[in-house]
Amino acid sequence: MSEDSRIDALDTELKDFVGGHIHGWSHGDWDRLLSDLAAEGHDVSDRDLVGLRLERAHILATLERLELKGVGVKRRERLADHFPTLWALRHATVEDLAAVPTFHRGLAETLHEALTRRTGGF
Repeated sequence: MSEDSRIDALDTELKDFVGGHIHGWSHGDWDRLLSDLAAEGHDVSDRDLVGLRLERAHILATLERLELKGVGVKRRERLADHFPTLWALRHATVEDLAAVPTFHRGLAETLHEALTRRTGGF
């Protein structure tokens, strides 16, 4: 299996995990995830890297659930590239959001409002 295929398979597993834990997860859940991933043949020796991939999956899933007009797949991916954690995204200012490529101030304001208004499901 190629490196890209392994990463895609890992990302699919992480997306499924996030989908089953929309309100977050415990340390025990994280340990079980790592154990399950290892049992499926994924390399989990770099827990930080797996954690960053999981954060990315969490950001993408959260943004998708917001269903904001103008924030499609490419813009969600740009946000996930720009903000390393959901916490960082949720605490970003309008100016921080507007600094992301392809985001204009109006869209940044809409996203900021949605992120600060929404309290559950993160």
